[in-house]
Amino acid sequence: MFTTGSKLFLGATTLALASAVILGVTNGGNTGWTATVGLTAAVIALVFLTAINFYARDSNVSSMDPDAARTSAASELAPGASFWPIVGAVGAGTVVVGLVTYPVIFKAGIVVLLATLVEWMVQAWSERASADPVYNASVRKRLLHPLEFPILGAAGLAVIIYSFSRIMLFISKSTGPAIFGVIATLVLLAGVLVAYSPGLKKGVVLGVCAIAGLGLVSTGVVMAIDGERPIEAHEVAATDPAICSSNEETEFDHNASQTVAAKSNVAATLTLSGGVLTAQQLGIGGGLSTITLQRANASNIIFVNEDAEPVRLTAQTGRETASFTCTALVEEGGRQLLTVRIPESTPAGSESPYTLAVPGLESSTISIVVP
Repeated sequence: MFTTGSKLFLGATTLALASAVILGVTNGGNTGWTATVGLTAAVIALVFLTAINFYARDSNVSSMDPDAARTSAASELAPGASFWPIVGAVGAGTVVVGLVTYPVIFKAGIVVLLATLVEWMVQAWSERASADPVYNASVRKRLLHPLEFPILGAAGLAVIIYSFSRIMLFISKSTGPAIFGVIATLVLLAGVLVAYSPGLKKGVVLGVCAIAGLGLVSTGVVMAIDGERPIEAHEVAATDPAICSSNEETEFDHNASQTVAAKSNVAATLTLSGGVLTAQQLGIGGGLSTITLQRANASNIIFVNEDAEPVRLTAQTGRETASFTCTALVEEGGRQLLTVRIPESTPAGSESPYTLAVPGLESSTISIVVP
């Protein structure tokens, strides 16, 4: 008696053989020869598959073999549903897109593929661990949950933080605090509602959280693609000689900081008091009119203004072509940090061309000696 699979294979083999004979007889030239060779190869392959199916008899279990009811493939539990093939396909597509766009997308696709490989392998193994599906599920959870929960939690938190940062960088700085306050209030109200409604269904809470998360992430993605709002960098030092040569207020001086945080490796501290500019270096003392700085190193100098008029500290760091850098206007009691870098040593036997001065007080100048 022929099984169903054997009948299908016999029919396909007969059809391929008849087609090969007909095309070989009715067609000549390259077309007939190519078609005949192709169909002959198909006939050979189908004959091979038909023979295997005859031998295995569609893996049917004989009623005369009682042990086969327990050991045959048909008696095994069917594999459970898995979404990892879909995730793997997404990872493969991400890898292809990353090859022609950005490296970070390519790396993300590789991570997805590796995670798919591990998860799918463990799922396939756990489904064959025993004949009890409940025990098999517990084996998988015991093996993967210690890895899945921390990694997924960290990844989810990173996505939320990144999405929220894109939103805050997109909107204006005046609107940002208001939106931040509204979102924080909504989160607080949601927490209070959940805490004081013990009868609230778990599915409702999960649904609301999922909708809020999707809304946050999708909005962050859209605003990340659109780009950040224009953010102008506030300079801490000017290099325009027109600014550095006077104490007139400019846009550069607007809302300039009047404090300096604790800094390490301060080369010198300059103080303007009573119209006199004096310097102090670590290990040397104060009241200096000359300081020593290292060549080609970035040297941090703190300027302190104790006079009533707002002034700036200007450094001349060039020799042949005068180069200037200066602080913003420093108010009474304020201080600012000025970083200078002098590429050449002081010429031997001549006055140092490198100076620190306050515009309008040229008689009170601090000379810089560079060994």
